[in-house]
Amino acid sequence: MFAHFRVCLLALAAGLLCAPYAMAQTELAFGPFTQAQVEAGRKAYMTSCASCHQANLQGQGDTLPLAGRHFIAGWGNRTSQDLYNLIHATMPAGAPNSLDDQTYANLTAFILYANGAKAGPTMFLAAPPLRISLIANGFAPGDLNVGPPPPQPAR
Repeated sequence: MFAHFRVCLLALAAGLLCAPYAMAQTELAFGPFTQAQVEAGRKAYMTSCASCHQANLQGQGDTLPLAGRHFIAGWGNRTSQDLYNLIHATMPAGAPNSLDDQTYANLTAFILYANGAKAGPTMFLAAPPLRISLIANGFAPGDLNVGPPPPQPAR
């Protein structure tokens, strides 16, 4: 009977220790942006970014990818605010700081979404910065055609 009590006590202790972690994971499931910002960001991306970073966000040549494992490897430990600040200060190429703050927020939302972050109830500019690896995993949602272009058939 004492062994059964010890097992129950250990299970209870493990549950209590894991509860805050599980709650934190639930709280961090959403990105610091709304679905409307994702849609506005998608349009702004196609207008202002796709010519260099490609429609599939994979970049080419010296232009870095904005989605996938390479993006997460470089940005996972940085915050959503770091990404916003860099985009704002350096993009579009040749015309940094040329878009309004909301458009930069929408672009950031779209890039995070393209990396698997889920839209939530808070507008980007009102949200606290979050570490990107806590909200994004580098896997694009099904409604995006993100990834390398399909191979061309041999002729």
